[in-house]
Formats: sequence, C-alpha cells, structure tokens
Amino acid sequence: MQFQGFTPSPAALSSRGLARALAVTIVTAIVHGNAFAEAAKPEPANPDWPCKQILVEQISLPAVWAGPSIEGVDWRGDEAVADLVAHLAARKTPIEAAEHSIEAFAASAGPDKKAKLVALFAGLFETLNSQRIEIIDGLSRFGRKQKALAAKIRAENAEIQKSPDASRPAGPSVEGNAAAQKLEWDLRLFDEGRVSLSYACEAPTQVEQRLFALSRAIQNNLD
Repeated sequence: MQFQGFTPSPAALSSRGLARALAVTIVTAIVHGNAFAEAAKPEPANPDWPCKQILVEQISLPAVWAGPSIEGVDWRGDEAVADLVAHLAARKTPIEAAEHSIEAFAASAGPDKKAKLVALFAGLFETLNSQRIEIIDGLSRFGRKQKALAAKIRAENAEIQKSPDASRPAGPSVEGNAAAQKLEWDLRLFDEGRVSLSYACEAPTQVEQRLFALSRAIQNNLD
C-alpha cells in the first residue's frame, strides 16, 4: 500500500530500510490526514491548538456557580480561606478529601459561614481558571512545536525521495544513511508527542470538572 507523497526506493527494501519506509509511510499519512482534517474545519481562534476538544479559553462563571456574587470579594485577605484554596486547588488533593475539607470549614466558620464560603469559591474560581489557562498555553506551545516538526518531516522525506540514493540498487550512501536516521528520529519524536497529547488534552476538562465538584460542595454548605 502506498500513500501520496511517499514511494519506497529499491534501497529502502532492506529489512532496516523496509521498517523505515513503513514508518515514513504511516507518519506521512498521519501528517497529511491531519492537514486534510484541519482544512475541513472552521478557522480556529487559536491555530496552534492541538487537541480535538473544542478550545474554551476561560471557564464561564454561570456554568459552575449559582450562589452569591463573587465580584470584588477579597479572598486573599483571609489567611484560612487562602490556605484552603491552595489545598483544594492542588491536583494531588482527592476530590472526596476536598469535599470533606469544605464541610469541616463550613462547620467551623461560625456566623460568617456564608461570606467565608463565597470567598472560598472566589479563590477557587480565580486559581483554577488561572491554572487552566497555563495548561492551555502549554498545549498551544506544544501544538506549535508539533506543527513545525511535521513540516520538518515532510521536508526531510522529500529530500530523501529526490536524492540519488532513492534509486540506488547498492543501497544508500553515508550521507543518505545519516539523513534517514535523522528522519527516523524526528518520526519517533512526532509519534511520541502525538501519544502524549491524547492524555494532556484531557487536562483542561479535568480542571473544569474539579471546579464544578468543589463549587457544588460549597453551595451545598451555604445554608
């Protein structure tokens, strides 16, 4: 089976060359396939966004909070609130443990319970939104690098295909071998990045889900 843009040369049909040919074929298909898929989509707000999930830059407040207004709330001014925000926002804190911490905080807050819980949510909303924005920025930088690497792979493959080695029955020259090894390395980096993205792209949604769960726990303790 052959893909547009790649034709194995006679020299590529050694055991090592065949593996290389197959790798180039597969990743070339992936790269071209991604390009065709992107061409069919509307122009994204962030062209470097590498995930299949729709990019939403910031979490909408009404989507996660139906309690009192948090506008102008100084949550940093209360040390206990600020410390709890840091604890609850940390990904290492299990949600169930976080919910218990919210219940304990509400039980010990006294007559200012409602104001303190609203301040707690204000801190979580700001902190987790900022955390999520940092994740999105990191994913966009990674997406930009993947696009550049895909372009490099296409260029390297094109150079190999038009080199004299492509039709050399005796096998590739020293320079040809070096170019092929460089291409193999870039192919590996590209594929490893693609696999990593499938997990990393879930991170913004996980932050949203965390904020929603914590918001619900806070609202359940408001009254």
